[in-house]
Amino acid sequence: MSEETTSPSNAWLTVGAAFVIVVLAIGAYVFFNQKPPVHTGEVLSVNVYPIHRELHSGPTTEGLPGETETYDEMLVLADVRIKNQTDIPLFLHDMWATLDLANEQQLSTAASPTDFSKVFVAYPALAPWRKDPINRDLTLSPGQQIQGLMVFHYQISKEQWDARNAFNINVSFLHQKSLVLHTAK
Repeated sequence: MSEETTSPSNAWLTVGAAFVIVVLAIGAYVFFNQKPPVHTGEVLSVNVYPIHRELHSGPTTEGLPGETETYDEMLVLADVRIKNQTDIPLFLHDMWATLDLANEQQLSTAASPTDFSKVFVAYPALAPWRKDPINRDLTLSPGQQIQGLMVFHYQISKEQWDARNAFNINVSFLHQKSLVLHTAK
């Protein structure tokens, strides 16, 4: 009778081959079962409109001189595209944007349909940037893509806008994660 001998190198070769097979099986499972994100989106353009107003109050009845108050505001118009990548409808619920400044973060909800129209009446210089708005409570059919304008308002100066750290648009959906769209500075 002959005796079988197993060398340590054959054992390591068997363990290594088994390890490679398991890693390949896991990789194939992940690759073939990976689902795309529910939605995608991109910010096509961002246009800003600074508003600077000075309010002069006249002299008071006590003879004191009037004061000048300064108001700085910024309208941000974002042209956005959103796509449903699933085989079920997506229900768009709300839209807002966060502005990260050096020492604070400001949040602004997108203008409602009535406010959206009023912006272009109050500021006719914005007419070249006007497009159809993206409305709340919208249903995106499977594979549907929408594109439209969102208008945001911030109580900041043009200098503060230029010094911002980030400007991100959030689109929330019912029963799904929110879509966060990052903009370039």
